[in-house]
Amino acid sequence: MEKEREAEKIIHNAKEQAEKIRKNAQEKAESVYRETYQDTIAEARRKSIEIKERAKKDAESEAQIFVKRAETLKKKILISSEQKIGEAVDSILNEILS
Repeated sequence: MEKEREAEKIIHNAKEQAEKIRKNAQEKAESVYRETYQDTIAEARRKSIEIKERAKKDAESEAQIFVKRAETLKKKILISSEQKIGEAVDSILNEILS
């Protein structure tokens, strides 16, 4: 009889120990999940910021190229209009003097 009680106590203790191990494993798994999730979110945010900064730099470079082209075109238009004004003045003077 005593051996049976002792065996039941051992079984009971083993079940309690197994439950503690299961709970501990579950808590560790949840902790690892939360940590991994937070790390993943942080990495996604970091990459998002990196992509935004790269896009901003690319846009600024494109804008500078566009501004330089616009300035060059503006100069060409001014030169052309000055030449046309000069031609118009010459033409008017020729009409007047002829």
